[in-house]
Amino acid sequence: MRKYLLYIQSIILLSGTIFAWVTVYKDFARFYNLYGTVTKISGCVIPNPVTTPCFYGAFAFLTAFIISLFILKKPDNFLLQKRLIILLIAGTIFAWSNFGYEVYKFYLASNVDKISCSGVPTENVFATPCFVGACIFLSGLLASIFTKKCARS
Repeated sequence: MRKYLLYIQSIILLSGTIFAWVTVYKDFARFYNLYGTVTKISGCVIPNPVTTPCFYGAFAFLTAFIISLFILKKPDNFLLQKRLIILLIAGTIFAWSNFGYEVYKFYLASNVDKISCSGVPTENVFATPCFVGACIFLSGLLASIFTKKCARS
């Protein structure tokens, strides 16, 4: 049962990693097509992807996924599972905080265009990458905690 839960944990984190890096890639492509460079930081209509929370969330997902693979290789490494949970707690707080800030800006924006964190116009704040990433982080955290709890019994 524990091995099965470890696979679920890794699959959730793999899906988060893929989602985040595809989003970052699209952001870089959009930015490069507009500016012809990826080094411009200030004076941009859309934010440079390096300055967006999704960029840093992608690294957190990748790190968590790699840790989950080490845990799969050695399932009795409870210390590593605990560290994964701590990373996922931090990632979940980071993601939901960024989404909360995005919701705040979305509903208080006085202009007609509602812009997501990637600089893309959106009609629904719950269809943004920040919301999806936050949900995947939370799912990964819950799976990780459940996996640790099942290992004790």
